[in-house]
Amino acid sequence: MEEGFSRRLFLPDVRGEERYLRVTWHRDSSTIVFSHWRGDVCVASTPISLNDASRLIGLVVGALKEAAYPTMTESQPQPTEPTIARGLLGSLRRRLRPQLAQVVRLPERRREAGSKEKHEGT
Repeated sequence: MEEGFSRRLFLPDVRGEERYLRVTWHRDSSTIVFSHWRGDVCVASTPISLNDASRLIGLVVGALKEAAYPTMTESQPQPTEPTIARGLLGSLRRRLRPQLAQVVRLPERRREAGSKEKHEGT
């Protein structure tokens, strides 16, 4: 198995109530199984082929594109693929990028602290 590759994914149901979707990759049958759970009980499952999984990915990409460009209509010119990729990737990068610590120069910081102490003491 590839490092960082998980064969199982749990997604919470937006309706709550201990519902979730479990998605599992089954290499032996080349299927991805979507199973619906309520608590510890599986209430339904749907195995799909890899070909159908690629269609599902197309739907998800289309939904992300529509979410990234919510005001775009059919009559408006469609952005080019590189523009879409930059827009989607840029949005995802901004949301997922860890916040970086502020770089502080110590000598300047000490001068600022010293000047504050002088002002507060007077």
